[in-house]
Amino acid sequence: MSTPFKSLVLPYDLTPVPPGTMETLKNILHGEGSTLHVFHVLDIYEETPMGYPLPPEYSAEMEKVVCQEVKKLADLYRADGIETTAGVYRGRVDRTIIEVALHKKADAILLLSHGKGILGRILLGSASNSVLHHSPLPVILLKPDETRKDLLRSFTETDPPVNLIDTFARSDASGQGF
Repeated sequence: MSTPFKSLVLPYDLTPVPPGTMETLKNILHGEGSTLHVFHVLDIYEETPMGYPLPPEYSAEMEKVVCQEVKKLADLYRADGIETTAGVYRGRVDRTIIEVALHKKADAILLLSHGKGILGRILLGSASNSVLHHSPLPVILLKPDETRKDLLRSFTETDPPVNLIDTFARSDASGQGF
């Protein structure tokens, strides 16, 4: 079986990766020559919180920690048999995600949702939302297992939607027509 996705990029915001992501990734991205690029974007606006620049030693330490965490996640995927590269970039998060994906010639962008809900998106903003709306590439959004299970439960506990074509076809077969 072949997959249309030979190359994915995975922006990583350093929060815990939802369980099950590794298995899902292996199902999406498989086959010889498939690659994953894990990366973090250091937001250019983080360096001047409330208009005051961060001390250089803080920035250097932050860069070091970010590089270690991205490398650690890339190594985890690599150890599980996924050809993986890693990177850390500076820029506006949403725009840089798309630019990295295009530069890497990715087939799609893989975003991990944290299931924050609407209040979290309003209060914190959402680079993911911006990428979803502005990316010229397909975007795959993975939700955490617990969020996915809650959503599945809420949809399976309701009646399925009625297909009007079936309804009209039955009435047409009975001779009543549309």
